[in-house]
Amino acid sequence: MGDVCLDSSPVGASLPRTNRDNAKRCRGPRVLSYKLALVAIDLAAALGTAAVGLWTERQGAYADLHGLQEIIFLSFYLIPLAFFPNFRLYSYHLIFSPKYHLPNLAKAGALGLFAIGAIGLTYRWQEFMSPDLFLPVAIGFTLAVLMANHILSKPYREQSITVLLKALGLAFFAVGLLGIVGPLDQPILTLHFDELIIGVLMAGVVLTLTRWVMVHLVFNIYFRRNFRRQVLLIGMNEDAERITDLIIRRKAPFWIAGTVSPQPLDRLMAAVPKSNLGRIQDLESILGEYFFQEAIITDETIEKAELIDLLDFFTTKGINVWFIPKLMPIIGIKLYIDNLCGIPMIRLSRRWHQWVFEKGKYALDAVAALLGIAVLLPVFVAFALAIKLTSPGPVFYRAQAVGKGGRPFRMFKFRSMITGASKDIHKDFVTRMISGEITQDGSGKTLKITNDPRVTSVGRLLRKTSLDELPQLINVLKGDMSLVGPRPCLPYEYEIYKDWHKKRTAVRPGITGLWQVVGRSEVGFEDMILLDLYYIYNRSMELDFNILFETVFVLLKRKGAY
Repeated sequence: MGDVCLDSSPVGASLPRTNRDNAKRCRGPRVLSYKLALVAIDLAAALGTAAVGLWTERQGAYADLHGLQEIIFLSFYLIPLAFFPNFRLYSYHLIFSPKYHLPNLAKAGALGLFAIGAIGLTYRWQEFMSPDLFLPVAIGFTLAVLMANHILSKPYREQSITVLLKALGLAFFAVGLLGIVGPLDQPILTLHFDELIIGVLMAGVVLTLTRWVMVHLVFNIYFRRNFRRQVLLIGMNEDAERITDLIIRRKAPFWIAGTVSPQPLDRLMAAVPKSNLGRIQDLESILGEYFFQEAIITDETIEKAELIDLLDFFTTKGINVWFIPKLMPIIGIKLYIDNLCGIPMIRLSRRWHQWVFEKGKYALDAVAALLGIAVLLPVFVAFALAIKLTSPGPVFYRAQAVGKGGRPFRMFKFRSMITGASKDIHKDFVTRMISGEITQDGSGKTLKITNDPRVTSVGRLLRKTSLDELPQLINVLKGDMSLVGPRPCLPYEYEIYKDWHKKRTAVRPGITGLWQVVGRSEVGFEDMILLDLYYIYNRSMELDFNILFETVFVLLKRKGAY
């Protein structure tokens, strides 16, 4: 979840000092890091197996390896670990279950072997086909995987077959690295390919055994108290009781250390009694006095605005937050949701490296925008001529838009309407939509103005294909916008936003966004806001690339464009 402060106002004050025996005082973390421990264990198991193999064969199969070559050969044993994040093998709330943990270890190992096999195939390609066919085949394989992923996978699901492309990318990187440190005619991998495969298989066995012992015995039994996460539960309904009982029964790595409810005297009817620490209004004091790492929200009486405030409150304090899909139905319908002990839940988590992400995103935006403008320059010229020849007026429409933090900026678009067109039609439409007078009726009918008499013939084509947005690459280059983000709103829209609606301006607006690819003009206004906020909380390079990729198919289908 993105480290974005949407609202810094305190949630509450004054806390009753009764019934707090189960909650831990806020004296700093008393829980060891599950992820750091696992990373250290995985590295030790993989590199330890590789080191033993090199040492035992130093006078035999590996006698010709020296210095940097040995280091690179050792690094091949780490390739399967590169796929552990793809299968969420560092997610404590999933791997405590052997049914999840062991099959996904096998998948990551298989992909590691696939990557190593791709390296060997690259060197032996000329034995099977002409070297001239290598690049076309690689590009064709990439496109086939992307198409299959789009057709077979639901958007933003937990696992994606595009992980095959990651394996292929690692293989090409390794080939380049081997070419630097060794002779091209006899690379070290082809000389020791069989030994490497056997070694990686042995490392996989050692890694699996080590993981089994550490996760399912050491972490989950012997040192369970040191590794389970401290949880604050918000709600006293049946969902809260069911979640608490499942955590206890399945021995999940959580401890419900306290509850918060609308009434201070409410009690959770669970197998193990839990302390009621106060009301939602008291959260500021509760978190100042007690230590929590997770929060679970099940209270269905919470309004959307209050829920957004709670999400912001917890994540800006570094606390992961879970909530039931019933509180945001559009997320559960359109996107992948997590699960907690088998119960579907939406999970948002803080990313401590958000500053690095912001800088990297800005750099990629600038480079991509510059390249895009250079490549699409003939398209810009063609559209400019078409607009000029078919209707009087300028080529570009410069709209006053609302950017990050509510700051105004000039947004560029190809002009698609007649010069001097009135804004009243659009203003009236969005005012009624934001106020709830225009809603989605379940028929899939678009929530957008259609057959607009102000639109020119060329403008209709530009809007249908969404190509009128192309000049916003200039805004990206200037830093006003990003390639991916919530779509910018207009000043008269922003003025009638509720406070929680305005939180979508916490980041730079984008040319495309999550709403455009999963809902576009076919979801209601508040659902659009929720999708934008979900993106803000979960921003990552991977999510941005997924959105950009899906945008291509949305444009080709002309979905929701009018």
